[in-house]
Amino acid sequence: MRKINDNLEKRKSVLMDLWSDIVSLWENTPYKVDRDSIVDMLKLKYKKENIEPIRGASEPRDLFDKELTSLYVLGKYGMGLEVQYPDLFDKVFKVEVKMDELNDLLLSDDRDGLREKIKIIGGRVDGNTIARILRMGLTKIYFGFLDEGAIKKLSSRLKEAFPENSRDVDKYMRFYIAFMIAEQIDNGKIRNKTTMDAFKVALALQLNMNKRLIPNDKYIAKIANEVFKIPTRVVKQVLLGTKAAGLRRGNKKR
Repeated sequence: MRKINDNLEKRKSVLMDLWSDIVSLWENTPYKVDRDSIVDMLKLKYKKENIEPIRGASEPRDLFDKELTSLYVLGKYGMGLEVQYPDLFDKVFKVEVKMDELNDLLLSDDRDGLREKIKIIGGRVDGNTIARILRMGLTKIYFGFLDEGAIKKLSSRLKEAFPENSRDVDKYMRFYIAFMIAEQIDNGKIRNKTTMDAFKVALALQLNMNKRLIPNDKYIAKIANEVFKIPTRVVKQVLLGTKAAGLRRGNKKR
């Protein structure tokens, strides 16, 4: 069972508050609700609450469009809103609905014609499509709606169906490992470099990843500091292996 931490709880709370605003807007002035308006609302909410979208070291221009995955996952699986507001989901989250459907397909035991089935649902498959499919899996895992082992199946099935996109899969899985390590630092399970390095290798082996694809410390530190808002001094303490790195989140000074 994954330990819930303050960062995750805050993110969930902020997204739930945003959903309250969206539902109110939809019930009163549905014509004002579309994908672009929801992206803008998400940007403003995150800025106000000092929350970063789920991301790696870069910040692509469509980052908040991709972050709608978090809003979708919590709304559907955490709040049951898709059943109550199917028209809203159909209007705003068409991309996420497709990615979710593709996740279900990839995680099923049906492997016949997998490549063509994915194309029928998702259209042209490129690096962006691969990233969005895996982002859906990561987000559901992070929020506790999917078992961690699912990401291995998603990545291996994508490589099997689209071998020409193997590098895109590996690139995202490198981020996945870094993100999960940063989360472990955040919740206090990783307190020193020895533990972190061991976790890196174990996760890479678990995912059948080549060791050369394991993320370096600098990449992990950037995600830990910028996405999880872990103070730089605490991240450095973990990377240097000092005793002070054992501070849990509740004792960190902002």
